[in-house]
Amino acid sequence: MKTYRPRNHVASRAYRMDLRQQSRCSLALIMLMGLATLSVLATTKTLSARDTNTVHVYSVR
Repeated sequence: MKTYRPRNHVASRAYRMDLRQQSRCSLALIMLMGLATLSVLATTKTLSARDTNTVHVYSVR
């Protein structure tokens, strides 16, 4: 008894990226995360420079 196989084998398989596409996606992801990190650091630095009334949580003795 034969098992049923679909005619279109490409549609039944999961899409896989080749090595070059994986490298490009990895590089793009790393660059985006670096840009996000720089953006957060710049925003934090800007906000802390503007804030002159800093509230200290711990008291200095």
